[in-house]
Amino acid sequence: MNIQKIPFLVTVFSLLLFGTTQIANAQTVFETTLSGSNEVPTVTTSANGSITATLNGNELTVEGSFEGLSSAYLFSHLHAGMAGEAGGVLFTLEATVDTDGMGGTYTTANNTFTLSNGQVDTLKARGIYVNIHSETYGAGELRGQLAPQADVVFRTNVSGAQEVPVAKTMASGALILELNGDSLFVSGSFNGLSSNYAASHLHTAMAGSAGGVAVTLNATVAADNKSGVYLASDNRFELTTDQKAALMDRGVYVNIHSENFASGELRGQVTPPVTASFFASLSGSAEIPSANTNAGGAVVVELTTDDSLVVTGTFAELQGDFDANVAGGSHLHTGHSGTNGMVDILINAEVEANLKAGAYLAKDNKFAVDASQIETLLNRGYYVNIHTTTFGAGELRGQVLGDASAYFKTNLSGLHEQPTPVITEAFGAVNVEITGDRAIVTGGFEALSSAYTASHLHSGSVTGSGGVEVTLNATVSNDTSGVYNVSNNTYELTEAQLETMNSQGLYVNVHSQTEASGELRGQLLFGDNLFPSKSTLLTPTDNAMISVSGDVSTSFQSTWSASSDVDGDSLTYTWQAATDSLFTNAFINANVGSNLNYSIAFGDLDTILVDLGVESGASATIYHRVIASDGSDEASSDTRSATFERGTLTSNEDDGIDTPNRFSLDQNYPNPFNPSTKISFSLEEAAPTQLVVYNMLGQKVATLVNERLSAGEHTFNFQADNLSSGIYIYRLQSANQSLTKRMTLIK
Repeated sequence: MNIQKIPFLVTVFSLLLFGTTQIANAQTVFETTLSGSNEVPTVTTSANGSITATLNGNELTVEGSFEGLSSAYLFSHLHAGMAGEAGGVLFTLEATVDTDGMGGTYTTANNTFTLSNGQVDTLKARGIYVNIHSETYGAGELRGQLAPQADVVFRTNVSGAQEVPVAKTMASGALILELNGDSLFVSGSFNGLSSNYAASHLHTAMAGSAGGVAVTLNATVAADNKSGVYLASDNRFELTTDQKAALMDRGVYVNIHSENFASGELRGQVTPPVTASFFASLSGSAEIPSANTNAGGAVVVELTTDDSLVVTGTFAELQGDFDANVAGGSHLHTGHSGTNGMVDILINAEVEANLKAGAYLAKDNKFAVDASQIETLLNRGYYVNIHTTTFGAGELRGQVLGDASAYFKTNLSGLHEQPTPVITEAFGAVNVEITGDRAIVTGGFEALSSAYTASHLHSGSVTGSGGVEVTLNATVSNDTSGVYNVSNNTYELTEAQLETMNSQGLYVNVHSQTEASGELRGQLLFGDNLFPSKSTLLTPTDNAMISVSGDVSTSFQSTWSASSDVDGDSLTYTWQAATDSLFTNAFINANVGSNLNYSIAFGDLDTILVDLGVESGASATIYHRVIASDGSDEASSDTRSATFERGTLTSNEDDGIDTPNRFSLDQNYPNPFNPSTKISFSLEEAAPTQLVVYNMLGQKVATLVNERLSAGEHTFNFQADNLSSGIYIYRLQSANQSLTKRMTLIK
């Protein structure tokens, strides 16, 4: 996948750079606001600045300033490239750098340049930008597109993440819009569409909503029909009073349509210039615990140059009524994804009469913020939360993340572990922002059963496991909780890793001392997630009576219907059995992958009944269900019950008593155990012998013996440090005979 294509500007402006016009002597003033959000790929930083460039004939003078770089200033240039493109250096700027190295000024005395006729044409076409490089961001921390002085200037980055619904694409782009009186000029670029370009427009609607077409844009499309630029000369439009008002109120968005995404592959909400731009997509999946709702929405958060936050966007289709009685109903909370935090800012919703939808207007939602709040914002430590009468703790939540080409998200649960789910009270969530080849991982986890040891991004599908791709760096508290901060979880991914990410083939795995192979896991899915539908149990029928008698090899089987997933995600199923309807005492927790059934031999089932204290001839009521999961969210079937009666089983495993020189297998001791236990057995004659341990899926987890042993008694130790809590089967085979018993590991 070519995430960042060669700028299309190179071909579009080739004639301009050689010169096509005679330059008049009229003076033209160009301006720009410097922001990391204008970089390609975007950079989330609180640094800011402004530049004024004055063109007299072929002479260009540059002045301005910048401040707040995240690291020491390196150099700065004028580059050739449209908004959304990276291009080559035209001129080197000379900054007078502040003593701390984080800011500086440009004076005309040190920054006067003679442009060729072609460079003048490129400048007038909005094809030159200022780029300020720092030690941390060698490719650029601050960028601004030079555009003629206007009454008001706007900007936007376009991505599939802002589409409604989300478009699964890694394409990207950016545009600037200049308003002079009633005249609007649009320029910029896009690249990497998944299919042929179809059309593009300005639509009227706020973030999170779809609206009608206001203006049809005119793109100059590349030969591959997947990239293009917008030239101001081709994109001048006269706006109505209502259209200008919508533009000022953040009620206009750019939408770029392709053949694969007829309703739009790239979208960007148009806002004034910012210090930094953030985006929060709202879903029930992001709540803790997840709320199963079809409601949705989105919010744009602008960090402005006067250290204020402007919050705008919409939400709709709430299941419950918007509940203003919960401290106003919606807020910015402090807390990483996967953690809950306190209210920091009340955001003011204009709610519709039915209390199911609403909007956040700029005029009602501008808030002054201090340095610590800005730091929280930059570290992805804020989330939007909307409370309803049905979900008092929150029906819609969205982590406030930096501008990105795509967002991948997951909820962490022990149920997602492969091949054996882990019963744990721990939970968490992770977000991944993709900009170019850069991945920013943020989120958190809480309440591990033992001390945290490590966490990674692994390759693997929702039904499998794979190797480590990236080692994550958690900031741990109290040994069992942690967060992933931006500063030490920013990674450059290979093209292969980006391909795997894009195909939803990466998962997060959090390891603990007790659960060394993983206690929490979550599949990274593209954008917001909707729950899979719940399966229906087919067999056995509800309240079935089942006699566990006869041949030990007879199988009990539970079957169910396939779940469906509106997002098209792959699904895995877990069958659970418990002695109570709330499943607090689950004794089978079997992940069967994509299979639609679970089977267990009567011999193994009888061992379970013995462990549950069911005597021969007695019966027990067992509750069971199946859980469908996409690796991030899950839906449980309705619970059914069945009564199991312990009858008499027949096999060659039951002859004789357990005496020396008879073939016998003892119950392990101790049982339950943690982490080791002893297994003893007797052999009637010398023979090749195997003693193997299996999990409840029948998967081999350990081989204790695989050799010829003499007749008599033998004892072996079983060490289960790397296994999860649960029931395990151990099977002895020798001289064409076999015996099976069950043991319980409790950590």
